[in-house]
Amino acid sequence: MRNGIGKTICLLWVLSWQVAFGPNVFAQDAGAAFAEASSKGVAAFREEHLLILRLQVGAPKKLEIPRFAAPLKSVSWTDLSEVPIQVRPEPDYWIVEHARQDSSGQSILFEFGEEPKLLSELQPIQPLSDGSFWLPAHLATTSGEKIRYEPQSFKNTVGYWTGKNDTASWSLELEKPGRFNVAILQGCGAGQGGSVAAISIVGSADQELASLEFEVQETGNFQDFHWRHLGSIELLETGVHRLTVSPRQIAKTALMDVRAIHLIRLPDPKQ
Repeated sequence: MRNGIGKTICLLWVLSWQVAFGPNVFAQDAGAAFAEASSKGVAAFREEHLLILRLQVGAPKKLEIPRFAAPLKSVSWTDLSEVPIQVRPEPDYWIVEHARQDSSGQSILFEFGEEPKLLSELQPIQPLSDGSFWLPAHLATTSGEKIRYEPQSFKNTVGYWTGKNDTASWSLELEKPGRFNVAILQGCGAGQGGSVAAISIVGSADQELASLEFEVQETGNFQDFHWRHLGSIELLETGVHRLTVSPRQIAKTALMDVRAIHLIRLPDPKQ
């Protein structure tokens, strides 16, 4: 019900712009608005949690848009057409495909859980009010052959973790040294458990500041996510650090899916 209300509000927002500025409002100056997602026959516009693709004459039915660092809540036609739209994430970009015959002049609306930023626009993750760090999948940078961020609402995870050199990493800024409990929200398919992975944190001088290894637990499905406490680490050096998850041994087909990592700051025993 809540998703339906949110989708309706988004559609009303788009329609209000079209009424105020004309049906081609999102194609008037797409290069200045959001050139990175525009292409031949497609004009893009980004506003708050929304991305709109305005399809012009000659627009292909199979589009490529950048990989965004935001979870995808829904994708739909602004005129309420029920023709399906498929979004298939690749490691560095997303494929958007449809079979609509009268798509010229129509718009595709993407609603995200937060502002859809490009990876190049991200800043180091800042601590929460209690000094902890929340590292969600959509803010991860992936590196490898198949590993990628999967934005669909039923996934919202780092997945396709099949290569021995595949990694996911997050940039964070530590303002105060301290000790942290490390928790991971992971899923792993039936019969796929038993792999060994490692979390390492490297400082600005590429020196390893902390690390720990853990065994991946089977959860029954790669999208059946369970929280696990992995241990604790101590970070004594402030500044911008990079936390990386990498496989040590992949037991079967894939390592795991990861939806989030939480670094929980522990009380200072001296205070």
